[in-house]
Amino acid sequence: MSVYLFDMDGEPIAFRRTWTDPYVFDLHGRWIGWFPWEDHDAVDRDGRYLGTVVDDRLVRRNDWYERPCPAGPGDPGEARPTGHPLAPHAFPNRFAYEDAGIRLLT
Repeated sequence: MSVYLFDMDGEPIAFRRTWTDPYVFDLHGRWIGWFPWEDHDAVDRDGRYLGTVVDDRLVRRNDWYERPCPAGPGDPGEARPTGHPLAPHAFPNRFAYEDAGIRLLT
């Protein structure tokens, strides 16, 4: 089953095929980003900060700083989400984040 990622209000906005999948897809299955480092920070296809995964949320950190991004991976093609999103976890740290704006990409 796909791992759904939510915005700050708990709406599904993206997914990964598994928790360890280096790619992020929008809900239409289009590749929108990837995880170039061994942490939870994702960049878009152009290597610009997309957001950070916090529990099951894909949000933008207010204290983000630019990091050099390694060369991008190969195009994974389209993916189809499987299953349905479960209820998102509670997200009490809203003050430190903002929405990633994934809806603007679709």
